[in-house]
Amino acid sequence: MRLFDKYWPKASIVEQMKARVLTYSGRFPPTGEQEGLAIVNACSAQYEQPGLITTLIYTMDEGMHSSGWWKNPEYARCWHLSLAFWYPDDTVAPKDEKATAEWVELFFEPHARWVWCEPPFSAVGKKKNVWHYRLFADEHWQPILPKGEVYSTLKTELGWLSWSELQDKLKKQAEATRS
Repeated sequence: MRLFDKYWPKASIVEQMKARVLTYSGRFPPTGEQEGLAIVNACSAQYEQPGLITTLIYTMDEGMHSSGWWKNPEYARCWHLSLAFWYPDDTVAPKDEKATAEWVELFFEPHARWVWCEPPFSAVGKKKNVWHYRLFADEHWQPILPKGEVYSTLKTELGWLSWSELQDKLKKQAEATRS
């Protein structure tokens, strides 16, 4: 994890993080738990200013459709920024709306208006108040505004299975083999 203090211009931090971005897989577990953790750590930074610390994680996420997360293939890959705020005593701070807007603009401009925002979801994410900002991309990593909802099957290829559907199929196959 990189550490930046208040003397670093935020635009320079973004430039540094973009230069070191890595691809994070949508596999379960992501690429293998240790490898996934190594990717997240390599793509993490902390920005310290008086009274507030911001944790930033910036990755290229790929495989969200093929792994069964989202049905619409246009949501297969994205530039992903995660933000969390801390007080210097290591307690979780509430989301800083002004700082969030500034980071999102710096990372995603001129496409910041296309960014999809998600609140904390996992137990760890809720505990740490981690918010997620995604700018979806095509197969060449150019920003796109996907058409349709994430769970729409309008563009889903024939035979595609969601993660839970695939697990059910594998369970039934295993049961049939044992019979």
